[in-house]
Amino acid sequence: MNPRWIAFFRIAVGIFFLAQGLNKLEWLNSSEFLKTNLERYAVNAPPVTQWYQLHVAQPGIEAWTRLIPTGEILIGVSLILGLLTKASLWSALALVVNYHITTGKVFSLQFFSDPYALLLAGSLILLLSSNPSSALALDAAKRPGKKK
Repeated sequence: MNPRWIAFFRIAVGIFFLAQGLNKLEWLNSSEFLKTNLERYAVNAPPVTQWYQLHVAQPGIEAWTRLIPTGEILIGVSLILGLLTKASLWSALALVVNYHITTGKVFSLQFFSDPYALLLAGSLILLLSSNPSSALALDAAKRPGKKK
């Protein structure tokens, strides 16, 4: 695939993550929104989701409410700039998987009805399998042997 298209795609995904993080800035002051969502997700949740929420999400809710928006913002900026691209893509994929385990959607057909689920996961996998820092990226500028 053309490196410019990959760069465009990387930047678009970065803008998505940046917007998601900026929409969650209020989480930095209160964990109530996340607590409410966890309670809603727990209704009729599969056993794996219930276990995950009980042992991972709820005990660390204060940390999660700060890590999620901060991580989304950092991932977004990193992808837009093309800096630490592979690490950012892996972190983004971890956030996406965490979200879908927490909601329980990954274990049901609801996963396929979520407009972001397949598109975002597929986009991240595509970018990971390509060379996302080959064009319009700070990663490309710092590669050894690269002429300036």
